Amino acid sequence: MVSRVASALLLLLTVAACASRPSDRELAPQPTTKTPVASILAVAEATRAEGRFAEAMQVYQEILVSDAKSVAAQYGVAECLLALGKAVDAQPMFDALTHDAEFHALALQGEGLSLLALNRRAPAAAQLREATDADPKLWRAYNGLGLISDLKQQPQEAGDFYAKALVLNPESAVIFNNLGYSRLLAGKPDEAIGHFKKAIALEPGSETIQNNLRLAIATKGNYAEATRAVPRERMPAILNNVGYIAMQKGDVAAAEGYLARAMESSLSFNSVAAKNLEQLKAMKEGYP
Repeated sequence: MVSRVASALLLLLTVAACASRPSDRELAPQPTTKTPVASILAVAEATRAEGRFAEAMQVYQEILVSDAKSVAAQYGVAECLLALGKAVDAQPMFDALTHDAEFHALALQGEGLSLLALNRRAPAAAQLREATDADPKLWRAYNGLGLISDLKQQPQEAGDFYAKALVLNPESAVIFNNLGYSRLLAGKPDEAIGHFKKAIALEPGSETIQNNLRLAIATKGNYAEATRAVPRERMPAILNNVGYIAMQKGDVAAAEGYLARAMESSLSFNSVAAKNLEQLKAMKEGYP
């Protein structure tokens, strides 16, 4: 059986710390006095806001060479590490910064999101809740709490957290995508489709959101629509995903057809689709 969050399914929860639009990200408090270091810090923050995390981290590190105590630069490095998928390195940096009064809430949020990325849900939730208590304007913390609620299969609680995040950041594709995912898990594909379409309008180039929308459409049984106008290079994954959805719905013939097409269209999907076909075979043998 293929998990909902396995690579076979591509229906992904998007952790905002790692996949948010550049303009969605909170920036560090800026020094009020303009100094050479402050000017360099502004460049680093602008680079991070554009989503160029590796470049931004290099600039932050240059600041730390001349001013090792720069808390803003330390925070910037931690955020870049998290965005680059290095949560294990980011988490202790955020933890150290929670003792700084100016960065306390932001650091709690960063540590909570790092712990979530490391699948340490209970401590992640504790840090994110503490972050929102310290600063109710941290939308990424509410979004992270929504993700955790979905992982606990608590859709009502998840929806409440996403609603709080949307009040703070109403133009976030990340939040709409995660809200769509939440409604899909709750068995509400029509609501999910609406949220995914809003997310795509905000971020048209996101393959993750496009995949999620196709899966929501497939969940309604509209398999042909779900596979319509798919770019050739993405077709094997979509065929596999639609086949898996059909299998979960008990549409055995449709599932078999889509999984077989996935195998034929890409050697790389042979093993994934084959496992799903094995599960399908077991289902068929169990039918009366």
